[in-house]
Amino acid sequence: MRIDLRCEDPALLADLKQILESQSFPTLVTKTRPQIIIISHIHPLDSINTLHHTRKSAPQAPVLLVAREAQDCDIRKMLTMGVFGILLQKTCNQYISWALQAISNGCHAFSPEISKSMIEEYLAAAPSPSQQSAKERVHSLSSREQEVLQLLSRGMSNREIATRLFISPETVKDHVRAIRSKLGVANRVHAAQIAWLSRGSAPLRAVQEHEFTVQSR
Repeated sequence: MRIDLRCEDPALLADLKQILESQSFPTLVTKTRPQIIIISHIHPLDSINTLHHTRKSAPQAPVLLVAREAQDCDIRKMLTMGVFGILLQKTCNQYISWALQAISNGCHAFSPEISKSMIEEYLAAAPSPSQQSAKERVHSLSSREQEVLQLLSRGMSNREIATRLFISPETVKDHVRAIRSKLGVANRVHAAQIAWLSRGSAPLRAVQEHEFTVQSR
């Protein structure tokens, strides 16, 4: 496997060469037609700068980054710049053989610590099943009905909604009935709860305090 090793720190460069020489498959460190480019620096910003220049000079070659540490913001930036893998220096020797072969086959490869962080971030951002269901139910409404539901969920009365949307209170009542029917709820409070859930937000304090006492006016 032909590898272009780009590292400006002599000690780190020597360590990476030693690691590569110990691999079970033939590895050649060369700048001529590399199959994979390995970038490693002490400071993440240096690696990002080198990666930026690498993308210009060798846009097709996949890049494996070996980092002393990797913050979530650095990982996201490096991925958007085309990095195929990120390994931490402290465990690089354990995973580089697997990472190189995975990348050579067009896959991505990360140290377990980085994979764990990425998975946790993804799960935290992913909507729950109930939130996803609420989103789908809200999206089943017409655009006007979604506007009415949005205002309804803020504790606005039918008259206030009518004024905001320049329609009559009777038309608002018709929309509210249609919203309740499509969402399959008994009243506007439950409709508002679905609206809150679809946005992943808690009810507004003002709404909780008034408890929709003005809901039918």
